[in-house]
Amino acid sequence: MVENILQRVSLKDQVYQYLKKAIINGDLKTGEIYSEQMFATQLNISRTPVREAVLQLQHENMLEIYNNRGIMVKPLLFEDVKKIIEARVAIEGYSVRYLTKNIHTPEAKEVLILLDTCLKLASEAVDDKQRYYDFMQADIDFHGLIVDFTKNDYFINMIHMLRSRIEKATVGSLKQGERMKIAIKEHEELFEIIKSGDDYGAYLSFEKHMQNTIEVMKHCNLD
Repeated sequence: MVENILQRVSLKDQVYQYLKKAIINGDLKTGEIYSEQMFATQLNISRTPVREAVLQLQHENMLEIYNNRGIMVKPLLFEDVKKIIEARVAIEGYSVRYLTKNIHTPEAKEVLILLDTCLKLASEAVDDKQRYYDFMQADIDFHGLIVDFTKNDYFINMIHMLRSRIEKATVGSLKQGERMKIAIKEHEELFEIIKSGDDYGAYLSFEKHMQNTIEVMKHCNLD
């Protein structure tokens, strides 16, 4: 019984990642109706893990469910993006300062090592112009590590939901000109200021990074 439950949960997570990546990459289009049975058939599984994954994506505001009709990718407006990034500045801005203030602790030193790894992974993805999704994952991990350091579950869960909502727009923004290279430079600048222990300077660097992100997303196709 326990084994069956674990297998089902694992399958649900796999379906969740499959659907989420399809939404972010634009394989699932806004305005088109899809059915849970269609995905179950494609993946050769039962509808139960598909339903569970769909409900999680609905909770993260990425999908809308229409009774007796199906599911649809939820439209994303620029005003939504702007508000989400403003919320991120409030939470992550605090988190950046918290990490920087505690930069001399052993726990913070471990985070610095992991942040440096994220920067290296992002740099590798820049060399391949088709690895936007990989770059975004490194970006998510970079920001996530900073928030995780606070050990505040409310911050961590809220940031996960907020970022999930705009990941598709994030991938779109990375395709704008030299945005990936610029984003890495912004991360590297933030990283160096965090290491210096200048908590207010780190906050200003992060805020600038987010404002630049808003400006880039103004020109993205959010569908």
